[in-house]
Amino acid sequence: MYDVFLSHSSKDKEEYVYALRDQLKALECDVWLDEDNILTGESILDEVKRGVMDSLCIVLILTQNFFESNWTSLELGLSHAHNSGTHTIPVIVDVAEATIATKYPFLLNQKYLRLDKNNTHSCAKSIASVVSVLRNRRKMIDPLNYKTKVRELNNLDSPSTNKISILITEYEQICTINMDAGVLHAAQIAIAVIDDLYMRAKKTSDSSDMSYHSKLDTLLHGGSGMNRNVYEHLNSLISITSSSVAKFAKEENKKTMIDLSLASILDWFLSYISAILPKNKSNERVETVWHNDFTYQDFVDMHEIDKLVLRSDLIAPPEVSYRWHQYNNFSHIAVRSSKTKKIVGYFTLFPVTDELYEEIKSGNFKDNELDTKGIRRYEFPDFYKLYVACVCVHPDYQNTTAFHTLYNSLIKMMYDLATDREVYITEIITEASTPNGLKLCKVFGLKKLLDTNLDTEIYGATLLPPSLRLVSNFGNKLIRFYQDKYTELRDLF
Repeated sequence: MYDVFLSHSSKDKEEYVYALRDQLKALECDVWLDEDNILTGESILDEVKRGVMDSLCIVLILTQNFFESNWTSLELGLSHAHNSGTHTIPVIVDVAEATIATKYPFLLNQKYLRLDKNNTHSCAKSIASVVSVLRNRRKMIDPLNYKTKVRELNNLDSPSTNKISILITEYEQICTINMDAGVLHAAQIAIAVIDDLYMRAKKTSDSSDMSYHSKLDTLLHGGSGMNRNVYEHLNSLISITSSSVAKFAKEENKKTMIDLSLASILDWFLSYISAILPKNKSNERVETVWHNDFTYQDFVDMHEIDKLVLRSDLIAPPEVSYRWHQYNNFSHIAVRSSKTKKIVGYFTLFPVTDELYEEIKSGNFKDNELDTKGIRRYEFPDFYKLYVACVCVHPDYQNTTAFHTLYNSLIKMMYDLATDREVYITEIITEASTPNGLKLCKVFGLKKLLDTNLDTEIYGATLLPPSLRLVSNFGNKLIRFYQDKYTELRDLF
């Protein structure tokens, strides 16, 4: 869900649009702008439709160029054609009211703003105040506003919050099919929230036999800051059973009641998690390290992270990792702290030969035994099998934006390889050796293939056709691309 869709002529970007976008973002408005939201290779029309539909308001930058553009006419038409309640804000720049009256006379019946180079900030403030009112109105109509909640949860950058975001997306879909099933699914969201809170509380006792009611009581009295209202909402949801769901409420009230409970729970949960993020990292930016930006020191930094989170028998020394990178410089993607300039998280992933893929799939393979004979290069358009050898985030950065940035950068790299080089990933395989690794595999919908003799687990998925669950906007775009590509090439599979 976006706050503002900026409808404009591309000829006005430099003079007016970029400045207004930046001012709106500074006022914490989520802005849809074509070049920020449409990836190379995507249908412009489809993405514009989706942007208009998913925005609270559409801001029309009315210039002479606007009236000469076919795209702006389409965007204005879309905003009035659908029934999602998009609010239109005309912003008059350098065009006469008589010109507006000639083509779009209905716009002059609406309260409009005026924009020039000297009042961009005040104009943005006026739009932001409208956005605030619209947010509150939508919250009254749709207390859960699940798209916003999903985005906020994804930004929290942990396997458990990613799992909750997936459950919420599934909840909205299930409710459209069967309301009783949706009510039961809401109980799973509550359970996932309790699991997350209990994990963060770092309870040392064995909780495997504890009921969720007992865990909830422990959390209420254990200093988590949970208030009685949230406790009651969680308690009521985890108490729902198949036998009780029919008595829960009349059909027309069920979703409203569940949405109110989930909204109360998630509002508190999001505030609580944000409050406990490490303060020394909350304002520290992380920057993507792309495939051609690595130094040998970066691999030394990655090795230090390995020693903190991985078993020693599964770690490759930095000189080996660096040799992999020299052979195929797409083998790593990482994020670097803007403050320390050190790597704080990374993926290691190789396109591998069919023979090595089968060896990994058998469970009798160690990463630190990998040589370049089993690694392919992306030398020409082809189908490739991908081995995700490692994903590591420094423990100090596991509740920051590090993983979210890393994840989106990986998705972008895969998308660019497909669209720029026609490098298509057919299958993905990975070996989970840590609790967080196991959670990530499950969150992303990978299927467990086997347990190994190394006390690890092998998971796999396909991209042609897609069996992954990728929960971010970039992830959804990659999945749509691969679904379309599978439809196009179905006969090959």
